[in-house]
Amino acid sequence: MSWKLTKKLKETHLAPLANTFSRSSSQTALTPDVPAKSSSATSTSGTPTPLSQSTTAPSSNGADAQGIAASEILLSPPVAPARPGILILTLQEGRGFSLPPGAEAAFQSRPSHGSSMSAGSFAGSYMGNSARPGSAQMQQSYRPSSAAGGGINAVPSSHGRYSSKYLPYALVDFDKQQVFVNAVSGSPENPVWAGESTQYKFDVSRTTELNLSLYIRNPSAPPNAGRQQDIFIGTCRVAPSFSEDAQSGASQPPSSSDSKTSKKDKTGSVPPPASNGTSAGMQWHDVQYGTGAIRIVRSLKIEDFDLLKVVGKGSFGKVMQVMKKDTQRIYALKTIRKQHIISRSEVAHTLAERSVLAQINNPFIVPLKFSFQSPEKLYLVLAFVNGGELFHHLQREQRFDINRSRFYAAELLCALECLHGFGVIYRDLKPENILVDYVGHIALCDFGLCKLDMKDEDKTNTFCGTPEYLAPELLHGQGYTKAVDWWTLGVLLYEMLTGLPPFYDENTNEMYRKILAEPLHFPGPEIVPPAARDLLTRLLDRDATRRLGSNGAAEIKAHPFFHSIDWRKLLDRKYEPSFKPSVMDERDTANFDKEFTSEAPTDSYVDGPMLSQTMQQQFAGWSYNRPVEGLGDAGGSIVQGNAFDQR
Repeated sequence: MSWKLTKKLKETHLAPLANTFSRSSSQTALTPDVPAKSSSATSTSGTPTPLSQSTTAPSSNGADAQGIAASEILLSPPVAPARPGILILTLQEGRGFSLPPGAEAAFQSRPSHGSSMSAGSFAGSYMGNSARPGSAQMQQSYRPSSAAGGGINAVPSSHGRYSSKYLPYALVDFDKQQVFVNAVSGSPENPVWAGESTQYKFDVSRTTELNLSLYIRNPSAPPNAGRQQDIFIGTCRVAPSFSEDAQSGASQPPSSSDSKTSKKDKTGSVPPPASNGTSAGMQWHDVQYGTGAIRIVRSLKIEDFDLLKVVGKGSFGKVMQVMKKDTQRIYALKTIRKQHIISRSEVAHTLAERSVLAQINNPFIVPLKFSFQSPEKLYLVLAFVNGGELFHHLQREQRFDINRSRFYAAELLCALECLHGFGVIYRDLKPENILVDYVGHIALCDFGLCKLDMKDEDKTNTFCGTPEYLAPELLHGQGYTKAVDWWTLGVLLYEMLTGLPPFYDENTNEMYRKILAEPLHFPGPEIVPPAARDLLTRLLDRDATRRLGSNGAAEIKAHPFFHSIDWRKLLDRKYEPSFKPSVMDERDTANFDKEFTSEAPTDSYVDGPMLSQTMQQQFAGWSYNRPVEGLGDAGGSIVQGNAFDQR
């Protein structure tokens, strides 16, 4: 989708290149006028580890040293039903935070203030450690000792008071909705957040974990370093309980963030205090891969959208950045005109997109939050991923280095494996359909050309996709299987490493000839190393039955090119991306085309005759997150299109 809706390519030739080192955006996708009949019936941030450290030893577990089998189990667990509504999160305070091994050096050049911040001291209670009355900091004196001159408290301060710039911050991630929350007082070791004065609301459309990744800014980082040198100090996973009993009961025992977390990961964690009348949902949660604990409050409540900016347009409609009024959450709203997709025989593809998005739960796929319809239009409300398209970054940088390319290819491999596990062929992999999130992970979007209900051996014949990425068997017109997605993965990896697809030509017919017959050429090993060359050769095998991946994604994961990847760790988003996009906040649209963002956002009026009842019946069941008794509108099941004032 790339926040641009696909349109049919009727021209024979592509637009000329701007220069010889880049290609124009593939905004067009081949779609059939009349679909051919198919032969078939028809997480989360954890411990970030820099992926560029290719020598990282994967977990040693015998035959499955890379965690391939374990990752397949975790790939896309069934989506558990959840009462739709609003998750309201309040961060209270933290305690016992410390630096990871090796990070002390960045703090040693600073004067230490650790001794002046001990609990109960004059400086701690009056000057710097402004704990909230009744908080655990006021009630108990637990704090691990910090090494003098190099502990987490050794950051600049003024008379014992720490600037919020040097206090820890949390990156909260709930189902791809991400927000930064800065501590406002306290010390780096025992920070205090704004509490009830600041609440963060998240729309709930399915059961998923809430993840808090904790960071502290590097006091030795150069100016304008952004978040690149921030230091990871731990993470916390919470599985919110949305049952009425959990919401109305007394305080719950602290949830075990991960039953499989090793003792090593929990070293130094703080035991929760005894129950002392804290309100329902207020809990201490141990920090994993670090020390200490964090206290948060969560509750569940329930209602519509303000249109902010246009971020993409296509022949069927447009995509806008919107804000849901009750939660203030930012989303991407994709609007599709019913008459357009009916006249172009695209109803099946559009319904397929809605169906795929509703059932998939994968960290590298943009999640669907809500869907609804009016008499004239269909609406999809998705997580707003505002780091920009991968195409935008690739065009700007010309090509990526080997480690960054491997990282993106690995995350895409997991996304495609997940889709294949649900019997879905993606068919339109390209940089324009891949978004980059706040942290630097990828998110696959635009499922309008997906083919559903495909078993491994099933073939389909529909001619669709984007010219540069079409597999040979699709051009031959003899039917194709899921293996077409591995061909496109190979084309994309080649483009990330070199800057252009392997068979690219301005003349579409000549490009098709090259795809069918031209030998595969590679630049020197400094650009495409031997392992990458071997992988590309096997992914771009014109014989689909011999192509790497034809027997499943596991054989691609096992290729030497991915030898440094622990696949379970990757699927848990525990690798630290080497690139973080420039994003100010969740409303930032700087990474989208100004041609779109400068346009006034409106839900335009649709002229023409009303659609017949028979035509409307095709869209029965479109709405996602239907109302639940007792929860009013259920947070987004707007069946009659009452989300907007129709003019």
